[in-house]
Amino acid sequence: MQLKRLAQRRLRRASLAWTAALGAMFPMAFGMVACGGAADAGGGDWPAAVGAPEASARQLRRLVNPGFTVGYDTRRGRAAWVAYRVTPVGRYTHRSRPDFIADPRLDTAPETRRYGAGRYDRGHLAPNYAIGQLYGDDAQRASFYYSNVVPQRSRLNQLVWQRIEEIETDEIAPATGTLWVLVGPVPAASDNAAPAGFYRIWLARDDDSAWRVLAFRVPQSVRGDERLDSFIVSVDAIEAETGLDFMPDLAAARERALEARPAVAETFGFAAHACQPARYGERWQGRDGVRLRYDRCGAPMRD
Repeated sequence: MQLKRLAQRRLRRASLAWTAALGAMFPMAFGMVACGGAADAGGGDWPAAVGAPEASARQLRRLVNPGFTVGYDTRRGRAAWVAYRVTPVGRYTHRSRPDFIADPRLDTAPETRRYGAGRYDRGHLAPNYAIGQLYGDDAQRASFYYSNVVPQRSRLNQLVWQRIEEIETDEIAPATGTLWVLVGPVPAASDNAAPAGFYRIWLARDDDSAWRVLAFRVPQSVRGDERLDSFIVSVDAIEAETGLDFMPDLAAARERALEARPAVAETFGFAAHACQPARYGERWQGRDGVRLRYDRCGAPMRD
């Protein structure tokens, strides 16, 4: 398996080098290139030392924004990955919430028919709050481009996803100093269907400058009061579902050590926050006959 992945990487890098050479001669014709290579995802949004995410079977267009970068899948019409860097947020700055708008760099209109009427929320990949607080007004406005938006079930978006985002910004980033985040959808069987779920990968260096990683895979259907550590998976598992290689430039042995097994919940001190209540939990209490309980962390969760 490792030899096969190495061969695939060499082929992709040869293809990228050839595409880059053609792009230098014909820049307008090669406006969309596969994401990859030694450069970082854009502006330090994903560390150059591990390599920008690569796609094995599809071309992605890289959309660089203030504060975050999107690897946009033109075939599916949504992001395949979004990368950004979180540092501790200092003094809070109030910013008005922008409207969702089409990304002006894309020729096709965004798919909006799934949103509203109780079907799906417009779910941010790069989060509005952290991006706005850390990178300013232009970055916040860019986070409302539909290229950074995915259809998420409301219970997922407002309960589970919100909890992970809040912990990421308020707890994990201060604990690590610098936290790199890679987030995106898990494709469904059909390109036209809403994503089957979503992944989130946290990457940071420890005190010895070694890389540490914690990865999550969350399905669309959730209660909202699950232990968040129940969603921890291996990076390899996410790569298998998405067809992406998230750390292509790491040495093979180091990559295996980081990606092959799920990290322990104590990584980055996450276990202490696994049952943090949702900010919007009260408005969901009793809805659909579900009584949310965030006090069950001492025992396996049951309906």
